[in-house]
Amino acid sequence: MKNNIIQIQEIDQNEKFLGNKTLNLKKCLDWGFNVPKFVAIPSYASNELYSNNILKKEIAQEANKILQCKKYAVRSSALIEDGENTSFAGQFTTKLNLSSDELIGGIDMVLKQANDFLQGELDKFSIIIQEYIVPEIFGVTFTRNPNGSREMIIEYGFCEGEKIVSGEMKPEKIFFFWNESNIRLPRQFLLNQIFEKFKDIENKNEFPQDIEWCIKDNQFYLLQTRPITTITQKQYEQICFLEKKLLKNQKYFFEKTEISEIVPRPTEFTLSLLKIIYSQSGPVKKVYEKYGVNFSDTNFLYILGNELFVNKEKEIQGLLPAYSYLQNKNFIPKLSNYLKIIPTIKNLFFLNKIRTNSYEQIFHKLKTKIETDNNEKDFQTALRIFLMDYELIFETNLLSDLAIKKLNFLLKNEAIKLPDILNESSFFIDLNKYKVVLPQKLEGNSLEISDESSFMFTVKTENQTSDKVARWWENISSFKKKILQEKIKEAIIYNQLREFGRWLTIKNITVIRTILLNLAENKKFNELKNIYFVDIKEVLENQIDEIICKKRKDSYDQYNKFCFPNSITSSFIQKKAEILGVSAGLAKGVLQKREYLDSEKGGNEKIILYTEILSPDLTKYFDKISGIVSENGGLLSHLAIVAREKSLPVIVGLSLSDGIFKLGDCVQIDGSNGKIEKI
Repeated sequence: MKNNIIQIQEIDQNEKFLGNKTLNLKKCLDWGFNVPKFVAIPSYASNELYSNNILKKEIAQEANKILQCKKYAVRSSALIEDGENTSFAGQFTTKLNLSSDELIGGIDMVLKQANDFLQGELDKFSIIIQEYIVPEIFGVTFTRNPNGSREMIIEYGFCEGEKIVSGEMKPEKIFFFWNESNIRLPRQFLLNQIFEKFKDIENKNEFPQDIEWCIKDNQFYLLQTRPITTITQKQYEQICFLEKKLLKNQKYFFEKTEISEIVPRPTEFTLSLLKIIYSQSGPVKKVYEKYGVNFSDTNFLYILGNELFVNKEKEIQGLLPAYSYLQNKNFIPKLSNYLKIIPTIKNLFFLNKIRTNSYEQIFHKLKTKIETDNNEKDFQTALRIFLMDYELIFETNLLSDLAIKKLNFLLKNEAIKLPDILNESSFFIDLNKYKVVLPQKLEGNSLEISDESSFMFTVKTENQTSDKVARWWENISSFKKKILQEKIKEAIIYNQLREFGRWLTIKNITVIRTILLNLAENKKFNELKNIYFVDIKEVLENQIDEIICKKRKDSYDQYNKFCFPNSITSSFIQKKAEILGVSAGLAKGVLQKREYLDSEKGGNEKIILYTEILSPDLTKYFDKISGIVSENGGLLSHLAIVAREKSLPVIVGLSLSDGIFKLGDCVQIDGSNGKIEKI
């Protein structure tokens, strides 16, 4: 080391005096990346260098002698900069495109700004003097989206770097997943295989990286790299899991749907039950046959970790086999297989023929089944009863979905929205006529066999209306009233019947759970609840083995820390989120996740619960929150139905990954129209 200048070969023995930016560049050099040549000035020299102009001149001359460059860059390398938890990106000055004569001034300006920022503690600050490459293309790459999702983001421009990082110039942007093919990239990118270089940088650092780079004369230069501090280790583990699990060189589209809301993380037993429900001999097939629709079991249920997704391509081909999601770059259904056009047209014809005016018969069937005692002790009989009852449950859900869609369409241009109608149902109909006596000792709130939460229910029959609904109804024409009246009635009643269908589901699951726990006791299980990880076929064949169940449980539990995105596609698409209200009302509060409520940190503050999915178990937080914001969900989500009965405002379709809102923000939501704003 000469004149307080550390050359590349001296970095390792002086690393405690150098910032992470310097150390990261040295690592990248060792790994074989093309890094512009540089020297470093250690932190112990910075105080003297700041006040000693003679030393500045000596260091500038020595750096120029060592590097012998046409142009230079003087960069910060603070000891607190570019760390695992904080980057301090953009907080320190960088001086670019300096001649050898300008090098002294560049060092001086970088030191002066650092002295101000660090309040005189320059012993925490080191400097890099580096060859400046005048770029043809400059870019910044996030090897993963800083919000924690798995796509790579490249921002670049045909300009100098400072114009992009300072915001002076709007860069070009490319988003894509690591395993995508046929990505359209500039020729210079392809020549330098920069996509592979960025992946290599992340892999060698074993964490997502924020990389500055440039291209000059078709040569790639790595300028700096640092960890993306907004991504947690857990998020990165989740990304890595997806990269290993997802199919390579194949198209796919997986999504969390209404099925996922009912059973977000199915145990082995519940998954095998779902497969029977959607099988060729199951209740879903029978209901569709009743209405002339040919449904095929395409095995569309898909597990990632322990979360339930639907394979959208397989799902659509079960009803509309001529259509495909994968033939459209935005994963929108497209007519693609003309050999299957005839069965598709037939199914569309019969689906559109379904009428929703049978709610009285549906209600009486549900009432009878719910109020009839079921004390069955035999598993096979209990399963048969469940599957028979599920025909009615699925038919109720199918008809309620159609009724809601019809009314939603008719209200498209109205001042009143569907959640207002459903919340103020007593203005249009007396629901006291549609009452059911609730069975005793119900347990859980979903189809999941392991859901042992306290059963949550409510039925809204009181005569309570708002001026908003009454004024709207008074001001519309008699002709419009005639069109709307029956459709409103159907939607309100089916909304109620859908909740009764949930009751019937839970009644049957409660019976089956009791039988399973008794079987576990008879088999002398060490932990009775391990029985939830038995397959139905094993129960029917009396092949129950706690060791196998325990292995499945252990495998299942390791994925509890993951929460995957609602939609997973083989190629990146930028979707414009549509935020909808599903339970009317205004609510104010601080946006927080369920973990915050579980920790009991909130005290008396009003909380708006943020969740990825409207799962039924969220009902346990109703007395602690003033509203709900969910990434996923819809008007017919069971939780949305219960929320409407409780007059709890709910909106769906907002993701924190969009970067507009964050946990801790004080917000107001409007459950009628889906509006959310910071207050």
